[in-house]
Amino acid sequence: MLKDLMMEQDYRSPHRYYDNIEEFKHRTLLDIGAAEGILSLMAIEQVEHIYLFECEECWIEALQKTFEPWKEKVTIVPKYVGDHDDDSTVTLDTFFRDIPHPNLFVKMDIEGMERKALAGADFLFSEQGNVQFSICTYHKRDDYKVISSFLDRYGCQYKNQTGYWSHRIKSVMLRGRN
Repeated sequence: MLKDLMMEQDYRSPHRYYDNIEEFKHRTLLDIGAAEGILSLMAIEQVEHIYLFECEECWIEALQKTFEPWKEKVTIVPKYVGDHDDDSTVTLDTFFRDIPHPNLFVKMDIEGMERKALAGADFLFSEQGNVQFSICTYHKRDDYKVISSFLDRYGCQYKNQTGYWSHRIKSVMLRGRN
């Protein structure tokens, strides 16, 4: 499994979340859909703080153990990120309402729920120059269209990472900044 995870982040992979680990320097990383936390583990020495958003119970204990040495700079949020707030879901705008959040790096890989998470992030994306992002666009057929439309609304600059994915060339991820 580790080999597969490392292949995803190879510089030739369309699923790579960053070009250079220095991109995380002095940033707050929102690892939305953290799973095993491989991106956060790779960036831990660069970031100011990490919020691991992971709702799958099977990952929580492993994340707690993995990030124990950095517990002062890692917050595990066992909720879905979405377009509303309830016991199991939180919007990014609500979550960061009372938390300082300069210099964000938003990684979003949440199995087709990216558009719902973005619908709850209007305030974050309206703060010009505050957000760098890597948002997956391969889960749903029209993800590229829907997600790029959201980003365009806030004047974001981004590139479309395309590659061979699920047996064809397609948009895999949008990376950029607002």
